Amino acid sequence: MAAVLACAGLLGACGAPDAARIARERELAAAVEKAAARVYKRPFDVIWGALLASAAERKMTLMQADAASGVIELRHGASATSAGERIDIRLTGTAEQAVRVEIRSRPLVAVSLPRDWQRVLFGDLEQKLAPRRQP
Repeated sequence: MAAVLACAGLLGACGAPDAARIARERELAAAVEKAAARVYKRPFDVIWGALLASAAERKMTLMQADAASGVIELRHGASATSAGERIDIRLTGTAEQAVRVEIRSRPLVAVSLPRDWQRVLFGDLEQKLAPRRQP
């Protein structure tokens, strides 16, 4: 009976999450966080719409979008090099009638090699904001 209880205790311990390991993974993920910001002289609504369209085109999961506070929170699922990323975007109006866009991303798991979402999303945004040429 004692042997059965000991085995059950060991099996239970194996399935329990290790709080120290989880804290280390979160700390490592925060250490690889990337951030970049740019300012655009365009209306807030135009930039907001372009960012949401880009996220949808890239099949990101929209976790939160609050235009009043200028916050967009996205998730990107697993890929060949990453277990997934969290992407936070903050839009802030400036005194010069412009909008500052800050994009922060970090992997959901520290051992990932996340994509450079700042480069990707700023590239999408600039392409969407570029004037259209008439044929």
